[in-house]
Amino acid sequence: MALALAACAPSGADAPRVGVEQLTEPISFYPNQTGATWEYLPNGARLTDPRTSVQIVGPTVVDGEVWVAWHARGRGLDETSYRQVRADGVWLKRQERLGTTYTFDPPLREYPSQGELRIGSLWTGKTTVHINADAGKQNLDLVVDYTYMVVDKRKVTVPAGELEVYVIDFISRTIDENGAVTEELTQQSWFAPYLGDVRLRSNQVLVSTNVATAAPKEP
Repeated sequence: MALALAACAPSGADAPRVGVEQLTEPISFYPNQTGATWEYLPNGARLTDPRTSVQIVGPTVVDGEVWVAWHARGRGLDETSYRQVRADGVWLKRQERLGTTYTFDPPLREYPSQGELRIGSLWTGKTTVHINADAGKQNLDLVVDYTYMVVDKRKVTVPAGELEVYVIDFISRTIDENGAVTEELTQQSWFAPYLGDVRLRSNQVLVSTNVATAAPKEP
């Protein structure tokens, strides 16, 4: 009888796998729902190449406050970011990667309020980046001022489909103790409301997501 049961049992390849589906809430203008997932590839890469996956892990406590954890992994990246979506926009508190923690004090404002996001919108800020590495043995503070500007709104076609996006330029400047700019970085990203980042500042574009079909049309 035992042999007969074994013969009827599904093979390892056919056996059901454990899966957890957490994406049950409607997606907001700035997505921050637990379980939302996006996959990206560099422009020009093959669709079979290894992808960068970004997933919202969910709320957690950072320095006594509730922040939402995002985990990005793949193509040499393993990074956890902690954000809050507030009435006045999206704020980044901390990033952890490869044994190094970057804490933004005050938090960095990545997006403005929903009503402010339009062509020509500009928002700026200044933050001190506390860098902690090697289990606290290395500490460094960098003063950074930054500027975001919405330079266009256009339709683009990426592997995830044809989407309408806001094109956002980002400029950051690292400032020394004398107020001189020691480093300047300019990058660009694309964002689609109710969907998320379509093009990352690392020039990776959206290949697939589990929130694309849930994205309502913008009024």
